[in-house]
Amino acid sequence: MVRFAGLLLGMFAIGVMQLILATALPFIVSEIGGSNLYSWVFSSYMLASLATIPLFSKLADIYGKKRFYILGISIFALGSLYGGLAPDMTHLITARVIQGLGAGIITPVAMAMVGEMFPPEKRGNMIGVFAFVQLLANLLSPPLGSLITKQLGWYWIFFLNLGLVVLSATLVTLGGKHLENKSSLKPSEIDIAGGLIFGGFCVLTVSFTNMVSKQTNWDITGLMFLLAIIITAIVLVIIEKRHKNPVIKMEFLKNKIIRSSIISSILAGAIMYGLVTILPLYGLILSQQGYSIDESKILLLFMVGITVGLLTGSRIVGKFGFRHLPKYLWIVMLASSILMIYSVSIGNLLVFSLFNILIGLCTGGIMATFLINSQNAISNEDRTVLSGLIQLGRYFGASIGVTLFAGMLPDVSLISELGQFMGAFGLLTALSIIGLINEIT
Repeated sequence: MVRFAGLLLGMFAIGVMQLILATALPFIVSEIGGSNLYSWVFSSYMLASLATIPLFSKLADIYGKKRFYILGISIFALGSLYGGLAPDMTHLITARVIQGLGAGIITPVAMAMVGEMFPPEKRGNMIGVFAFVQLLANLLSPPLGSLITKQLGWYWIFFLNLGLVVLSATLVTLGGKHLENKSSLKPSEIDIAGGLIFGGFCVLTVSFTNMVSKQTNWDITGLMFLLAIIITAIVLVIIEKRHKNPVIKMEFLKNKIIRSSIISSILAGAIMYGLVTILPLYGLILSQQGYSIDESKILLLFMVGITVGLLTGSRIVGKFGFRHLPKYLWIVMLASSILMIYSVSIGNLLVFSLFNILIGLCTGGIMATFLINSQNAISNEDRTVLSGLIQLGRYFGASIGVTLFAGMLPDVSLISELGQFMGAFGLLTALSIIGLINEIT
């Protein structure tokens, strides 16, 4: 149990870091500058995780999960130390890249270690404990971020996180011998080329969306990026179709339920992390204009919705098999996003808060159901691969969503009124329409 506690602590440290930083970032920018790089604090982390998840999870199966967990937590700890010492935004983003590389190793390896530590009859309960820890991080992070930033200084976010991950590594190391089921897969059989090309595709796509969101007129650079994305996607498809153990199993895309679930995972990731990025800014402007709410409370309302949606969505689908639930959630999401725009236009905080919670509820419900629906559509031996692909889709969507939502805003230093958020909430409406079309076609 000591090792299990260490794994829980590591996952909590990763989960809480994202949301605490989201709450603190408006204050960090005001102190060290670099407001033009605001979105990259989040998207760089996601991109780095995307690069490590598919490759290192398979390497861990070959060379040992405990060894790679310690490697991942050590890399994440280095990023936390660097982040606390970062003198400017460029260094902070570099620290986030290092953290993302570590998190991309930790997340899949920790879940796999739990699967080996407990017998099948206890495995589900233990994974449920992991889910509870993540939900706890969702609820505690916004107020913690505000408290630490205002009372101690933003850099203590990284230093306190460093203490958590060091303790996690210590508990996992001292937790006794770990009996592992190592894979018979050879290093030469790992789809390294596919993983690298997929990472390149993600970087190009996020860079392109950042470019498009920041300028109204396309130039030759934008067209070159678009051409590079298309070529990279074609090469990726060719490689993945030929490889024995591909990062992205193309056969999945032929199944309508799985295809719809992957698209939903991308959209839900974009909405969740996009709103996590801009809601603290919205809360900051509200507090500056005399409203009785701040950046942590406005984000907390959204995360309460996410948490309740995750819990109730998984229960409804698991108990009643309500496969069409996502369609109705997208309808409610669309209506709520339109009404949220209206609440911004009239400056009604109560109405905004209500639909803020409701959008979180729908997002959490969608995230809980698309994985269950897709797993029910395939055989047992493919479920682990599919789970990884869904996770990659959510991270990919998050990387794009952060860039797009932040790109709908002026430079952070120039934001002074609520009406400047209309474009971002309009983007939320557009993504909800795409999500609904995805479910009904």
